[in-house]
Amino acid sequence: MHSPLSSFENHLPRRVITGRGASQSLAAVCQTNGWSRVFVVSDAGVAGAGLLRQVALPLRAETFAEVPPEPPIEVVDAIAVRIKASGAEAVIALGGGSVMDAAKVASLCVRHGKAAREFVGIGKAGGRGLPTVLIPTTAGTGSEATFVALLTDPATGNKVGVVDPCILADTAIVDPTLTDGLPAQVTASAGMDALVHTIEAFIARVATPLARGLALEAARRIGRSLEVVCCEPGNTAARDDMAIGSHLAGMAFANSSCCAVHALALPLGGRFHIPHGVITGCFAGEMMRHNSPACAEDFAALALALGWGAVDGAAFAGRLDAVADAIGLRAQLRRVAVPSDAIASMARDAVAIHRLIDPNPREVTEADATRIYWAVLEPV
Repeated sequence: MHSPLSSFENHLPRRVITGRGASQSLAAVCQTNGWSRVFVVSDAGVAGAGLLRQVALPLRAETFAEVPPEPPIEVVDAIAVRIKASGAEAVIALGGGSVMDAAKVASLCVRHGKAAREFVGIGKAGGRGLPTVLIPTTAGTGSEATFVALLTDPATGNKVGVVDPCILADTAIVDPTLTDGLPAQVTASAGMDALVHTIEAFIARVATPLARGLALEAARRIGRSLEVVCCEPGNTAARDDMAIGSHLAGMAFANSSCCAVHALALPLGGRFHIPHGVITGCFAGEMMRHNSPACAEDFAALALALGWGAVDGAAFAGRLDAVADAIGLRAQLRRVAVPSDAIASMARDAVAIHRLIDPNPREVTEADATRIYWAVLEPV
């Protein structure tokens, strides 16, 4: 049973604008805030789809469209140099989680004159950065709603986090039309990651009442729409549900925590460059089997919200495995050969990520992490 917190804080973006076509309000947002010069951070995929030109051209903004997936921390420093040279008064992020995370940290680098590496950890920002407007083009990470940014440390291959309420967006714009043309694999992996955010935010030891309420509404939207949008990419109602559900899930885990699924995902994703949602989606079932003894009531509530009916813990975990199979995530994971000699160090690194392991509703030891890696990955 979930134990209520006796005291808590909640942190949310300062302003959220949602709806089809909401991104067209960007110029008005800039004008309202008195920003005459802004800088847009994006990636090659967004630029190739024409979305960057659509957003940046009316603003006559300088752009950086080379943010790679799982961005190395040094890329953030390069972005910050460009932003500072441009004289921009605000930073616009247009893209998925990698783009938004890079922009959030770059805004700190410019304002405080420090390298990105100096902000790694919890509560290291020392104040807000340049104002940010975060516009997701995927429905999954929820980064536009969170005060977490994940970057890759090339020296170790692991992901590192910048965690501080000072990197919350000044404005988040959630426009489902920007997700309409997403490739099927991106839709699937991003959407499953949003589902895992929802579940972990609800079951975490540190979940606030606000977070649990947001998670249940996210579950309702994602549960009825994730598999639909993967099978029917032109279904705008499902696209809308996933965009809002992902955003709600982001707000939920920002006011709770992600848990052990994400802890195991970080070393694996950092070293083998597997899409984050593929990992979290494929690991969710096995980790929820582990968590089941501590989560019977929470799983029952989540299952009802997801539209899965009355199920026990084993059936809940099995349903997660079935969704991951149905939308092709397991097939994606099997394409990556993970050597067996990598398991021990990944398990050790995963359980050392205390900000994710400690909120998990059931203890996860190094032996547990090792067992789960072996069960899901079938290493070579």
